[in-house]
Amino acid sequence: MTNSANPAALERLGETCESGPIAHLPEWQGIDAADVETGVAALVEESDATFTALEAGIESTWAGLMEPLERIHHRLGAVISPITHLLSVKYSDEMQAGYDAARPAVVQLSNRMSQSRPVYEGMRALRASAEGQELSVVRARIIDESIRSMERSGVHLEGDAKERYQVIDERLAELTNDFGTNLVKEEKDSRIIVDDPARLDGIPAPVVEMARQQALDDGEDSGWHFVVNAVGYISVIQHATDRTLREEFYRAFKARGMADGLDNRPVLKEILELRQEAAALVGFDNYADLSIDAKMAPSTTAVWALLGQLEAAARPAAVTELNALKDFMAAQGCPDAADPAPWDIGFWSERQQEALYSYDAEALRDFFQLPRVLDGLFDLVTRLYGVEIVESSDASIPIWDNAVQFFEVRRDDDVVAGFYMDPYARPGEKRGGAWMNTVVGRDRLLATAGGSASLPVALFVMNARPPGDGRPGLMSLDEVRTLFHEFGHATQHMFTEIDEGGASGMNLVEWDSVELASQFNEYWMEHKPFLKALTAHVDSGEPLDDDTIDRIIDSQNFMVGNATLRQLNFAKTDMRLHEAFGLDDAYAEPGDIEAAMAAETLVLPMLDDETQLPAFGHLFAGGYAAGYYSYKWAEVLAADAFGAFREVGLDNVEQLQAVADRFRTTVLGMGGSMPAAEVYRLFRGRDATPDALLAEQGLLDTDAA
Repeated sequence: MTNSANPAALERLGETCESGPIAHLPEWQGIDAADVETGVAALVEESDATFTALEAGIESTWAGLMEPLERIHHRLGAVISPITHLLSVKYSDEMQAGYDAARPAVVQLSNRMSQSRPVYEGMRALRASAEGQELSVVRARIIDESIRSMERSGVHLEGDAKERYQVIDERLAELTNDFGTNLVKEEKDSRIIVDDPARLDGIPAPVVEMARQQALDDGEDSGWHFVVNAVGYISVIQHATDRTLREEFYRAFKARGMADGLDNRPVLKEILELRQEAAALVGFDNYADLSIDAKMAPSTTAVWALLGQLEAAARPAAVTELNALKDFMAAQGCPDAADPAPWDIGFWSERQQEALYSYDAEALRDFFQLPRVLDGLFDLVTRLYGVEIVESSDASIPIWDNAVQFFEVRRDDDVVAGFYMDPYARPGEKRGGAWMNTVVGRDRLLATAGGSASLPVALFVMNARPPGDGRPGLMSLDEVRTLFHEFGHATQHMFTEIDEGGASGMNLVEWDSVELASQFNEYWMEHKPFLKALTAHVDSGEPLDDDTIDRIIDSQNFMVGNATLRQLNFAKTDMRLHEAFGLDDAYAEPGDIEAAMAAETLVLPMLDDETQLPAFGHLFAGGYAAGYYSYKWAEVLAADAFGAFREVGLDNVEQLQAVADRFRTTVLGMGGSMPAAEVYRLFRGRDATPDALLAEQGLLDTDAA
């Protein structure tokens, strides 16, 4: 054992606890930055030795090969996943440094395991054996996809090619980590400072108060310090009457990822170049083809076809929307109506929406209290899926922040799953955005005494505006929608009926169908009785009136054409980057592709040198490389799936229950035990088409349909 490995540190990092039947919960607050480097080093040594022994005595049976492999992955994930989670929600330079020091060895071990010829040949032998021919559908898919994954990871490579692939993989792990860390570090120190209170006009009071508190935290007795993150940006760009402040915030927000010493532009360029090289080494024309090989979409051609179909439907609406916005600005006496700047769009479209639908989106926060919204969401889940959700009364359940809550999911009084919720922004220690992740998967190999499999535990994270003045957290409509979205992901993890860990929950679910459950969940917000039940004024307790509810629902498709083009622009940029950059001499820089796609796709104004790429964590620090189209692919699935509920009537309790049962046992229950297309056909009886989505958004050309 090397001097850098510390078994005692590993033991502390790997500590878990139980709460009733829920097991394997990490001791979040016991994870000390000082233990990370040496503890992870010990973990790698331990796992490497176990894997070496497995390779030396390959036994081509399920129990002799697949189960030991899974146990090694469990051990690694149980230690490393909590560390990476904390780096996202309780960031510290010390923990980041510790993990940075240990990470190369983790990547090397991962490469070694994914490129092991003895394991690969053992899997092939198992699949061809008598046992392999009799495997269950679930186990057969696990081993088939494991073989394909190893082939995509270069298991066939030899000599210099194999060595080069490993170098690339290690470097990519370092670069993607650097990309995300740079953004967190930059946000930690980013400020827009306002000294004149007149410049704050229109900005919601809670956001102003946050900026005032940030100034105090920064050691200033006066002024307002706005952190350059999504919470502040959206509030200022939509509500600040001071146009120069909007411009300042817009330029600062669009410049994220380019700070001195934290510039992500060279990072992302190298990431793209290395991805193309890695794809070529394993036999693909480009990284996009490599990515699509593991997706539900049959080809990049099919992806481009869908994007083109959606763009053709959205573009006329987007042009009409922009012209209507200009007319509205002119009618309001705006001198820049004929040629609005990018920082005018958010502000004036918010005013236009208020005028068209007669409600103030910011004022609506008073009606959407987080506890009330959660109750409504949980009631829906109870009615659809026959479970009860209650906050745990077990005070010993470990959490990573005092704002975090833990809930149990019960069916027939038995606990069947659990989840953590971390709802509020914490600038400087919690990265922006919203996401769901797994803590424990359903797996027979992790079963505790008396159980057939471990109970699944999820976590989901948001960055909503924190509560203040003794009030509960008050949510915007977008934040409510985000909550529903992330909880949709959690349902697929928690309601899985698969006991084989390799295919339970979202394991082996193709990336471009993963967003189905989450986007499906959002559609309930457009059902009037349900939306109204979520509302209660924070002071009076009165629900929103019917007229306002109607206007909210009517406004769901406000600016939908431009919103669609925005998402399509991201998807097209992503695909073209991973198809062409480094392979097509027409594009010297990644920004050339981004600019070309924006000019081709968008109708709203933007800066000449504007770029999203240096802050585009989905592509360069997440799992969406050559896969951002997945949002639209899955959105088609989600709208089509919700159509099955609409067809029987959303208030038809008996028939709705039958559809919900089918949805739960197929889309939510089957995990990755079958290809996503087959699972969807079991639910819907056919493949999905874009018609339901376009109809939901008012973009369907009925003459052409």
